[in-house]
Parts: sequence; structure tokens; C-alpha cells
Amino acid sequence: MATLTNVSNKKALIIDDMPDMRNQLQMTLTSLGFDKLHLASSIKDAMEKIDITRYDVILCDYNLGESTNGQQFLEYLRTHNKLERNCVFIIITAENSYESVASAAECLPDDYLLKPFTAGQFLSRFERLLERQEVLRPIDLAHDNKNGHKIITECNKILELKNKYYVDVCKIKAAALVRIGHTDEAIQLYNEVLQLRDLPWAQLGLARAQAKLGNMQASEEISQKLMQTNPQFVANFDFASEILMQDNKPEQALQVLKDAATNSPGNMNRTRNLTALAMANGEFDMAEKLMAETIKKHKHSPLREAADYALLSRALIEQGKTKEALSSLKDAASQFNDPASKVVLAASNSLAHIKAGDVKEAEAALNQALAEDTRLLAPSAAASLAEACFAAGKDDLASDFLKQILQNNPDDLRLQGRVKMVCTMAGKNTDEVATLIQESAKEIIKINNDGVRKAQAGEYKEAIELIVDAAERLPNNLNIISNAALILAVSVANSRNKDELVQCLDYRQKVMDKDPVHPKLAQIDMMLKKAKMTE
Repeated sequence: MATLTNVSNKKALIIDDMPDMRNQLQMTLTSLGFDKLHLASSIKDAMEKIDITRYDVILCDYNLGESTNGQQFLEYLRTHNKLERNCVFIIITAENSYESVASAAECLPDDYLLKPFTAGQFLSRFERLLERQEVLRPIDLAHDNKNGHKIITECNKILELKNKYYVDVCKIKAAALVRIGHTDEAIQLYNEVLQLRDLPWAQLGLARAQAKLGNMQASEEISQKLMQTNPQFVANFDFASEILMQDNKPEQALQVLKDAATNSPGNMNRTRNLTALAMANGEFDMAEKLMAETIKKHKHSPLREAADYALLSRALIEQGKTKEALSSLKDAASQFNDPASKVVLAASNSLAHIKAGDVKEAEAALNQALAEDTRLLAPSAAASLAEACFAAGKDDLASDFLKQILQNNPDDLRLQGRVKMVCTMAGKNTDEVATLIQESAKEIIKINNDGVRKAQAGEYKEAIELIVDAAERLPNNLNIISNAALILAVSVANSRNKDELVQCLDYRQKVMDKDPVHPKLAQIDMMLKKAKMTE
């Protein structure tokens, strides 16, 4: 077999549960010139390798003989940013299952390789993928560095060539335009692509861009039409569900997600969202069935979470099945030992014991949850703790945990819906829920205003203490993080304090990572230049 050029330094990972297939693929890649090859026999083994090695190429069998298939594993890796964008990911699948696999896939690999295949077919396909990898490398590098403007610059260089990658690069550029706030330009580009070809991803991109501009009716019309013309394009169903929830139509949102789950079963995140929506609509039997089946199917999968058992236990509790709920939580406790999971499971145990009438056990479980570090909880853990606190009559503490969710994720509509669900299930009325959300927003505004006022008065130490404390509690709130960086930059410009500079640059980078065109960045940089202490 002919060898490929420039692949000896590329790292490749082969994932297959069949030893013979692993060995065959290893020999094939070796003959092509690959020197740095790793083998994995399971998803767990692959995850351990991916956590410590940056791979250029991954070959993964679709049917791994486990509860999680290769397609679901790719979705997990992409959504959790475990892969660099330039990594070539190929799924190997049997020819008779290709159509059903590919049509329902939301997170497409770079290619599918159908078994059986010849060495010549493998070489031809591989050459094309590696060529594409090299062409898009500058774009992918800018993407990994979260540099939106650089992504667009590199895209424009390729678009000028009008080569075979034109449409692919349009997709990348349009997404980057939305990210840096040039949404009108993105809409224009999506429309240009749609004039060339009616592509589902361009329709969905257009719908998202319209929603970004607040044109909700136009966005919903595009999404609804796309559901009718491309019912297998399930990523659009997720978006449609979000829009319906924002429009306060939970029943319709639930139906849309049901349809998506029917078209593309097995997606863990969608199952979680669907379970939460079912509970919000009072369909606890459906919620139980959904999560019980998912947990059973993924019982030995590394993709499951303690929060999945918490959702199941909540559905069981609402049906009066406290024994089953406690049994499920006991099973989870034997599998999850990390601090965050302990909080979720202890809070869920507390709730189950309260519903069972065992106040002493409930109090002990809640105290166990509160004994862990609760300052930087994942939203699912904070929601579980809030539920337990409400059930125990600790409403103020419950509200604090819900505020943590809202203040740390101010733009996440699904999490706002989760907060509303927790409150509703605790017997709170709509006015109480609205008050909680308003108070959460007001607290953030007050912290920001007080910090700025103190800084303007020259009280830098007090301003920094106030805003940094909030920034450490709310690492996802860009208003807080950006103001922390700015106040520190102002202080640095006056004091030349090296420690404050380090802290300022750390917060500045966090802002850059999430929003490279955030308006505060220019002010931060101006103050740092004034101090002549920029990087």
C-alpha cells in the first residue's frame, strides 16, 4: 500500500472492542506511515487516553459492544470540548446500518467508513480527509484559541479561492460572525448559502441568528418549516423546544422533544431535558420511564451522571414511590464518589426521606449535602439542594441556591425553566417565582454598581474585595467577571501591583474565552496600556 506524506508525527487513536479489528486498523495505519498509534478497547479506555493526549486522527467503531455507541461518544467529546477542532474523527460502521446511523446523527464525524472496506478505499478516503485537515488548520487553530476575528480572516482567505471547501467554510464563518456579534452579516451569509443549496444547517443557523436579534416570530417560522421539510434533522427540534419554552408553551415544547427523541434516541442531554420537561408538565410516569430506561441502557457508560439518578428519584418521589427512589439513590452512591455527586445524591436522599416521613434521616442527609463545598455547584446539584431545602422548610437557603443558578447563568433559558420547575414543585406561585428571578438580577446590578462606585471614589481595596468575591462565586457571569477585570485594571494603573495584574489578566482571559468582543475588553486594555503592563 502507498504511504501518506507528513503523517509520521500525527497521533492516532483506534477505538474498537474487537481485538482483530484493532490489529487490522493498526497495521493499516502503520503501512500508511503513522508511527504514533494508540489502541483503546472501550470508551472508558479511550477517555483516559484522550484526557492526556492530543490526537490528530481518531478511528472509532460505531458498535462498541457497550451501552454507548461511537456516535454518542463523539457527541460527548464535542459537547464537552474534549477534542481539538482539527482532529479527524472517523466512525466505522456496517453498511447495513449506515443509513439509520448517519440520517439521525446530530454531531457528524468527519467521515463514515463502511465495513467491509479495501485498503485502497481506506487510503483514498484518508487522503481526502487529511487534505481537508491541512486546508482548514489555520481556521481550526483560531477556533481553538477562541479568536473570532481570526477565524473570519482565515475563512475569507479560503472563500476567495472558491474551491470545494467553500460551503463548509461558509458554515464556520457564519457561526463565528454570530459569536462576535455581527449577526446581520451572518444572516446575509446564511441566505447566500441557501440560494446555492437548501441545507438544513443553514436554515437552523438562520433561525438562531434571527432569535439572537429578537426576531422571534421569524425564527419560529423558519424552525417550524424546517421540522416539516427535514424531520430527521433533530438539532432543530432542540432549538424549537427552547423557543417554545421561552414563549411559555411547555406542553408544545415537550411534544417537540418527544418527536426528537423518537427520531434520534440515545442522546443523553436530550433525554435529561425531556425528563425535566415531562416533570414540569406533571407527567411523572413518563419522566420515570425515560430516565429509568436511560440509566439501564447506560449503566456501565462513563457518560452517565449522578444527576440522572436524582431526576429518576424525583419522578419516583412525586408518584409516592419513595422505596424505589431510595433504592435507586443507593445504587448511584456505590458508583459516584466525587464531591459534586455526593451533594446531588445526599440532597435527593433527604427529599426522599422527607416524603417517606423519616425526618431524622432527611435532616442527616441534608446536613451531609451542606457539609460539602456548595460555593461552585453545577446547576443540577444546586437545583437538587434547593429542592431538599424547600422540603425541609429552609426556604431562604433554597432561594440562595436557585439564585446561584440564575446569577451564574443569566442567559440560559433551560436553567431558568429548571428554577421555575423547582419552585412550582415546592408549591410556590408564579408571583413568588417572578420575585426570585427579579431579586437575583437586582443583586447582581447592586454588586456591579457598588463596585464601580467604590472604585470611582478611589476605594480600590474595598471595590476589589466586593467584586472579586462575586467573581469567584459566579465564574460564568460575564458582567461580574468583566467588571472584576476592569476594576483590577484601574487599580493596577494607579498602584502597579503585580498580584492584581495577574488576577486582572486571569479574569480578562475568562471574558475573552466566552466573548472575544465583549465591550469591557477595550476599557480593560486601555487601563492596562496606561499602566504599561499589558502582556
